[in-house]
Amino acid sequence: MKPMYWLSQIFGDYTFASLGEQTAKVIQQRKNDPALRKPDILQNLLDAEYVEAEESTDFSDFKAANAGAKARSLTTEEIITSAAVLFVAGFETTATALSYISYCLAKYPDVQERLRQEVVGVVSNQGTLDYDTVMRKLKYLGQVVDETLRLYPAGLTFVTRKAKDDFEYNGVNFKAGTCFMAAVYQLHTDSRYFPNPLEFNPDRFSPENEATLTKAAYIPFGAGPRSCVGTRLGLLQLRYTVARIVQNFRLTLGPSQNGTLEIGQYATVSTPARGPWIILHSLNKKLPIS
Repeated sequence: MKPMYWLSQIFGDYTFASLGEQTAKVIQQRKNDPALRKPDILQNLLDAEYVEAEESTDFSDFKAANAGAKARSLTTEEIITSAAVLFVAGFETTATALSYISYCLAKYPDVQERLRQEVVGVVSNQGTLDYDTVMRKLKYLGQVVDETLRLYPAGLTFVTRKAKDDFEYNGVNFKAGTCFMAAVYQLHTDSRYFPNPLEFNPDRFSPENEATLTKAAYIPFGAGPRSCVGTRLGLLQLRYTVARIVQNFRLTLGPSQNGTLEIGQYATVSTPARGPWIILHSLNKKLPIS
């Protein structure tokens, strides 16, 4: 398997190769024994068919275009690479986002305490943190997560569009077929869409302010039909984990956490450049956990 450069940068060649080897073993086991089938993404990739069109297809005629198409299964290398990308998208970005949220909660104790009061109040009435509670009833929790993802997006440049026709913009001519990639961080910190853009303010995503937001300017999970397939799962993971954290811990900045948290980057994925260093103080045992 030939690793994509940015995945190698995140994991290292050895780790990526090991992931490929283990995935290949599971693929072979499932192909050899139908009893090992499972309702998961890897099985969906194994069962998938890719519709491949011949280069000579006349796309001006729909029937002719489909007549030249043929279906084939994904190759083992394609499955392994797709599984690796989904693994990164489902785990690495979520872990990174949790680091950013922890930093913001530790840096802004008033926000942290307000969030804790909301979680404790709702959970005491509901008795549990189920899907409906996490995703619909904890409004301020959603605002904190959204505002953190605005200032610290896990994906920096993954929203792309291709020009259908030649066009001119600001005196620059662009040809049809030119690809454009949105700079997510720059868009999220543009004062035309977010007043005082560098200020951490979860209330900008409050229900009463929602109507004033430019939806297309907030794209932590992309936009359009090819936006992140794991948006709902990612938000559920983030909100549930953050709710549990503030239920049980008070977060403060560690002595090594100086200045503003800076964003580093591996290809299209962001990561904290240094840190964050956070101290978790147990609300039950009163003992700090670093």
